[in-house]
Amino acid sequence: MVVIPAGTFEMRTAPWGPGYPHNEGYFYPVTFPRPFSIGKYEVTFAEWDACVTAGVCAAQDDAGWGRGRRPAMNLSWSEAVQFTKWLSASTGHLYRLPTNSEWEYAARAGRGMNRFFDIPPPEVCKHGNVYDQTAHKEFEFEWKPMPCDDGQAVTAPVGQYLPNAFGLYDVIGNVFEWTEDCASPNWRGAPGNGAPWVEGDCSLRGYRGASWITNEPYYLVESSRFKFYGARENDLGFRLVREIP
Repeated sequence: MVVIPAGTFEMRTAPWGPGYPHNEGYFYPVTFPRPFSIGKYEVTFAEWDACVTAGVCAAQDDAGWGRGRRPAMNLSWSEAVQFTKWLSASTGHLYRLPTNSEWEYAARAGRGMNRFFDIPPPEVCKHGNVYDQTAHKEFEFEWKPMPCDDGQAVTAPVGQYLPNAFGLYDVIGNVFEWTEDCASPNWRGAPGNGAPWVEGDCSLRGYRGASWITNEPYYLVESSRFKFYGARENDLGFRLVREIP
């Protein structure tokens, strides 16, 4: 885990930014009155499989890409929450999913507001596993690949690329990450202290970041998006927060 310092930032997606999807989030000031602790890496298959061995979590498909240090994927929001409860009971520490604002504050690490944290497109592959030249050769999806090569066609073992200024890995690329928040119709009334937003449509839960199939023109931003809490995707996993007493 990495301790993130207290501070204030403006959580938003710039309305003038290119590729502004209809289901992205809101903008409002958020102040963290005290530090919090968040996972240095995304939760891996090795960690998930420990929960499976304990008889609590269900085995999940790795699509033949490998397990171990690769990020756990094909996990619903409910299953991710189940993992946090198992880990909390097993360790005596309180683990949970991050809130949207915690995730964004930690991921930005004081750098940039949007669009891969102000990193030039040819440099993005040094910082994360995205839809690059290698992936494009393998899958030939219709969208344009990033103008760089991270050496991975699918998910990569966690911690392979440069960390951000807070020491977090893979906040750009690899897998999107579930958060605690529900989908709300607008930003009015959103918590300004980093707490989860649990009003609105809680059949939809927030997910953040980018993934191995994320490309530059549209989705490589840190803004809020939402999926049905039962959704499973091969580019969707999670990262943990641990409460600091």
